[in-house]
Amino acid sequence: MPPIPFVVGQWVRGEKFYGRSELIEEILDGPRNSLWLLGTRRIGKTSLLKQLEHLTNASEKRVYLPLFWDLQGAVTERELHLSFGDALLDAEDGLSEAELSIADVEAADLFASLGRLRRKLRSRKMRLLLLCDEVEELIGLHRMEPALLRKLRRALQSSDDIRSVLASSIRLWELADQRVDTSPFLHGFTPPLYIRNLTDDEARALIRQTQSHNRLTTPFDEQIVETIQSRCDSHPYLLQLLCKRYLELQDIDEAVEHVATDRMVSYFFSVDFEMLSGVERNIVRIIRERAASDSASIQRHLALDSAAITGHLHRLESLGYIRRDHDRRFVLANYFFRRWLEQLPEVQELSEVAETAGPARSPADASAATATRQDLGVISGRYDLLELIGAGAMGVVYRAHDRLLNTTVAVKILKQEFAAQSEALERFRQEILLSRDIGHPNILRAYDVGESQGQMFLTMPWVDGRTLANKLSTEGALPAETVLSIGTKIAAAMEAAHARDILHRDVKPQNILLDREDEPYLSDFGLARLLGQPGLTQGHVFLGTPFYASPEQAQLDVVDERSDIYALGVVMFEMATGRKPFGGETSAEVLEKHRSSMPPNPRKLNPRVSRELTAVILRCLEKDPKERFASAREVREALERIHAKPSGEA
Repeated sequence: MPPIPFVVGQWVRGEKFYGRSELIEEILDGPRNSLWLLGTRRIGKTSLLKQLEHLTNASEKRVYLPLFWDLQGAVTERELHLSFGDALLDAEDGLSEAELSIADVEAADLFASLGRLRRKLRSRKMRLLLLCDEVEELIGLHRMEPALLRKLRRALQSSDDIRSVLASSIRLWELADQRVDTSPFLHGFTPPLYIRNLTDDEARALIRQTQSHNRLTTPFDEQIVETIQSRCDSHPYLLQLLCKRYLELQDIDEAVEHVATDRMVSYFFSVDFEMLSGVERNIVRIIRERAASDSASIQRHLALDSAAITGHLHRLESLGYIRRDHDRRFVLANYFFRRWLEQLPEVQELSEVAETAGPARSPADASAATATRQDLGVISGRYDLLELIGAGAMGVVYRAHDRLLNTTVAVKILKQEFAAQSEALERFRQEILLSRDIGHPNILRAYDVGESQGQMFLTMPWVDGRTLANKLSTEGALPAETVLSIGTKIAAAMEAAHARDILHRDVKPQNILLDREDEPYLSDFGLARLLGQPGLTQGHVFLGTPFYASPEQAQLDVVDERSDIYALGVVMFEMATGRKPFGGETSAEVLEKHRSSMPPNPRKLNPRVSRELTAVILRCLEKDPKERFASAREVREALERIHAKPSGEA
């Protein structure tokens, strides 16, 4: 087979880069010096930055010196400075053409280096084009060092000799209304420039590879081009993936089905969809259910004012989720996204649930929360559903009132798509049986399992608080006392489970509930299994959550108690530093890092982490299970020894 010219999952520039001419013109020649490029995953943000770097370096008239600055992992001032130093190294050729060297601009701290570079360029009648990628990392920086974020914003917007371009997903909206300064960080960068799908002409040029030296041996016929373009709605990643699959399979229908069932495609749809606000997810669902909707019908359904609806619709359209049809009604824009969305359970999100992403909301949004409250129904004639709390891998969870006992409980309802699957039902029952068998105050035990109108459900104690994941998302790195307290109690809970030969296999912050006193409860034994007993799922299938998976889980090897210990180490790392030890663009990339990459030293990310706690965390995170603690009891005892030390000794 001849070489396949399509590039999947990597950034492109030069002859591999198609379109974006209007955006490029706006960035390089527009009136604004502070720009924010906002788009979904895989829409080509990094590629656009790399193309800007390529074009400005190749220009005969050197107006800009481009500096591609990757902020991945930069959550402290030191890491920010190191990443800037890496950017200077990558731009060494460009510096040389401007008759500069790295030594000319390096200084003791980031802001001195940045200022020196700008002054040197100004003396040569040039400007700095600062191309910042992975800017979501600044959310962590804000949590750990808010004063540094203020200083960075001033540096990026200080004068006409710098043009700053930020590229991010919609997560960065979190910094739109933080108030650590007279203005939030994104003041001056908004409104964003949305990175949309390619135009139809640009998409067709990409499919035909019109500017590539490695032309297609057999050009696609017009019908194939039309099918690929329409199915992908001109989304650059999906275009290249579908083209690649078609060249491999030589059957367009089979290629479409391969892309529709590709786990990585589902993964990036899922991540992006969860970043939308609750109202926006509801709007997408409404449009899905009705095939096409106008703003008036959406407004009536959600009881929001027209200005709020217009704002949400504009953002969804700009992000490529929806578009207008010939009758000016809103429809879902992408065939593959529609396929993915159809697989989600039919659960209407309550608009009063806190929105986790999006710009600052208007008072109209807040009033709508009250206006749209509704009776959520009764389960088994006994449990009044009061509020949707969240959704997990297998079910949705509600706060409910138990009429018989006159108390508040949590009700978990198995997702409808699993109801006919014997394996899912067995997991659901197993969650009851296993958690009932473990007598420990920090394990959330299930009360009962039942069926009502064809829906399987289980009931659990109601914990009035939040998950550890919620706490970390709002507070970042936690005090050492909190890390030790939660870590010790979860280790003790695991010790009790392991004593009954029960593995949890999905220890993560989302499965640790905290009451109002921060007392932790390990929950969700849906993936648990008895040691030495065959699992419910056939071998060679990954179970768990990639960010918290042990190397042996990632390799689909046999696991034991030490796999839970590794996951607890990841949780403690995140509590201590405010970030996970390993990140990545895809699940596969994260799992590979768990298998082969050494975790960062927690003390380098947060100097307040003691040496003793660092040693415990890193021992939990050893790649070889034999090098970890042998049991949860050993972890608990090690944490208790640190906890018992007089203050200041650690």
